[in-house]
Amino acid sequence: MKITIYSFSSSCLTQNSMLALMLLFSFNLWAEGITLDEAEQMAIQSDPAQQIYQAEQSSLIAQGIAGSTLADPMIKLGMANVPTDSFELDQDAMTQLTVGLAQQFSRGSQRALTQKGFNQRSEITAYQALDRQLKVKKTVRKLWLNILFIDKSMNIVKENKKLFLVFYRDLQSKFGLGSADNEDLIFAEIEISKFDEKLAALTQRSLNYRSLLSEYIGHYANDQLADELPSWPETVSYLGTLNKINSDHYRLLSTHPKAKILAQNIVVADNGIELAKQNYKPRFKVEVGYGHRLSETDMGVDRSDLLSAFVTMDIPLFTDKRQDQKLISAQQKKGQKQAEHRLLLRQLNASLNAEISNYQQIQARIQRYQDSLLKQAKLHTQLLEQSYQSNTRPFKEVIDAYIHEQNLSLEYQQLSFDGLKSLANIRYFQAL
Repeated sequence: MKITIYSFSSSCLTQNSMLALMLLFSFNLWAEGITLDEAEQMAIQSDPAQQIYQAEQSSLIAQGIAGSTLADPMIKLGMANVPTDSFELDQDAMTQLTVGLAQQFSRGSQRALTQKGFNQRSEITAYQALDRQLKVKKTVRKLWLNILFIDKSMNIVKENKKLFLVFYRDLQSKFGLGSADNEDLIFAEIEISKFDEKLAALTQRSLNYRSLLSEYIGHYANDQLADELPSWPETVSYLGTLNKINSDHYRLLSTHPKAKILAQNIVVADNGIELAKQNYKPRFKVEVGYGHRLSETDMGVDRSDLLSAFVTMDIPLFTDKRQDQKLISAQQKKGQKQAEHRLLLRQLNASLNAEISNYQQIQARIQRYQDSLLKQAKLHTQLLEQSYQSNTRPFKEVIDAYIHEQNLSLEYQQLSFDGLKSLANIRYFQAL
């Protein structure tokens, strides 16, 4: 059975449907910016790799059909028993013009098993295509989150720059009145320039991520992104059901396309064992021949034509060096694939546990920022600002406090988006 690789269609996206898709996305993007779901759909539906897997699957199915077909029949034309003294065709009674037809038959169920094997291998390409879709979605999610994090970081920096400009203008007024030092004024100008440098660095990172994202969604990577962050309740709910850090996720992971690829390899190896067993069965060839004689009897009567038929078969009598070894090879191949499957599940389980632990630690750190760090930094800044207004604290300490508060805000945003990227990794293991 042919498995559909594409989630949207079993064939490549047509030009009309692609045009309609782009028009729809253009309208949505103009209205509110591209959402993560839209970016994922565009990336999957325009991924050229899906065409590669589709072509490979079709190729394997075609090879299976070819492998299940009987060998082409062979025709034989010639002359038999021609006398060498005269080369006359009507001189000898046994001289004849012959035509023959031969057909070879494969061993046992070899043809059916060959087709079955190719069909089973074609299913592997379907799982490879599904795994490719999951990897594309994971990559798009992480790039999208990186860009959105930078956008939010730029907003924080811009707001703080506005606040610093207010301080700078106030400092200029105080300097004009002689109540502020020139050193503080220069220091404030340096810090404002640092804001510009920070924004330039963030813009550079954003352009880099958008360039990487353009591989998947084209020029839409340069458009505005929607501000709504994904919640992914299925993943959060799954994490809530875990009782311990290092859990066994084998039931979940056994349904992952990556695991199904190796599970299907075991099925293919099983078929290979059955195919190897066919080598113990004989192979037949049937031949039919017709001979037309041109000579006549002494009475002047045409001699009768001759018909011949043969059945040829090979008999696997000495199997220890050929058939037995092929069967042993096929059985060992299955053992190898089974071991690879078990190893992959263990690796996936360990990787998933590591990602879950990473996510849980990020959440704990986020909670610490929310409960204490951000509040304490804000309170510290307010106290220093009040002290500065009453001329009991230097201007530099106030600036340092605001910069520290900004850095904590950026770190908090980074942790929040790191948590979402960790969820994106976990969703890959969930095949979501």
